[in-house]
Amino acid sequence: MGSVCVASRVDDPWWKVAAPDATNTRGLSVKIDNRPTAPWPRVKSLRFDDLDLRDSHLLVILDANRKPVESVRFKFSSYKKADLCMSYDGYQGMQLAEATSRTPWCKCHKE
Repeated sequence: MGSVCVASRVDDPWWKVAAPDATNTRGLSVKIDNRPTAPWPRVKSLRFDDLDLRDSHLLVILDANRKPVESVRFKFSSYKKADLCMSYDGYQGMQLAEATSRTPWCKCHKE
């Protein structure tokens, strides 16, 4: 099974530099497939677990009015690892990459 870790606002490198109120999520939320919508994490990364490695998944960022801001369809087969890291900023958009030492802002840990 695969997972997606959503970087918290306080740990996202772009928000650390760009916004003095880095933990303000501006009402954003995130959703994967038909799972419940979750508020964007402010200070602790959010983990979506148990994603089927064979399926195509839809990752959606929603605004405060629950309208889609950006979305991406992805498959784990496009990546070398089954643990992914997602961050978002208003300039570069959504970033989805393998969770590695190069994505330290994703602080999800399996327990």
